[in-house]
Amino acid sequence: MSIKTLRFEGIKKRATKFKKLSEEFSLNQEFSIDQEVEKFLNKDHLAPIIGTICDQQITTEHAWTFPYWLHNKLNGKFSAQSIYKLGTKKIEKLLSLFMEDKWPSGMADKDRKNYLKNISRYIIKTCELIINVYDNDADNMFKNGKFTAPEIYFILRSLPGIGPKKASMIARDFVKAEGPWYKGIQDRLEKKGIKFKVERKNLTEVPVDVHVVKIFGRVMGEFRKTPSRDKFLDYWPDIQNFAKLAFPSFPGKIDEILWLVGRQYCYESEPDCKNCPLKDIPCEYAKRKGL
Repeated sequence: MSIKTLRFEGIKKRATKFKKLSEEFSLNQEFSIDQEVEKFLNKDHLAPIIGTICDQQITTEHAWTFPYWLHNKLNGKFSAQSIYKLGTKKIEKLLSLFMEDKWPSGMADKDRKNYLKNISRYIIKTCELIINVYDNDADNMFKNGKFTAPEIYFILRSLPGIGPKKASMIARDFVKAEGPWYKGIQDRLEKKGIKFKVERKNLTEVPVDVHVVKIFGRVMGEFRKTPSRDKFLDYWPDIQNFAKLAFPSFPGKIDEILWLVGRQYCYESEPDCKNCPLKDIPCEYAKRKGL
């Protein structure tokens, strides 16, 4: 089976079941972080940005904990100016120290070195941007108060280290009024007399990453093995339109299901199809395994 052989009726059936699934299951994307870390992320305007920049190739929990760790390591001297003055090399050393016992087991040494080099460079460039453009206060990006999801997307895309995937995910969280970054901005801007709100859920899109492509392809029977990243964009139009079919008022919502299933069930090798909530969508991959 594939999109060509499923035809519209088969695709529509899967879209309807995706919507029903979202209503039946607790699809909580909140990650588990220490209470003190969460408080700091809510309080500080720079911390969520650095957490978002770090959030690739490593666990989300570690990425979002690094700003709090860095704040303590710098004895509370945590600002765009103070971090910028440290320079890329110093931030790289500090990030390396933080990640010393936290690297994913399958991450090669070369990839670890590239991560440290790139992320530290993004952090310094972002701090420079916040100093020069936003008067040393990242919340000034949102001082107009009212935005649409695409506006938030492009505000975030202007920051070094925040690509399409990260910008889409944060814009989706903002439109849902969820996540540590949103909660902190809302509280801090409210103290300045600004009501922060992001509207137009229908304009959100699905951030295309390995989980999204892998699960969409397996459910639709498009492939057995997940394609390489340079092929991901080939599936982008199908994924976006399927999301609109399943959740016309909020297409980005489908990412909640795909993220959770990809993280907890749909592993690249030896996926847990037996317990996967998408098994009865039906998933063509699971059907081929006789489940």
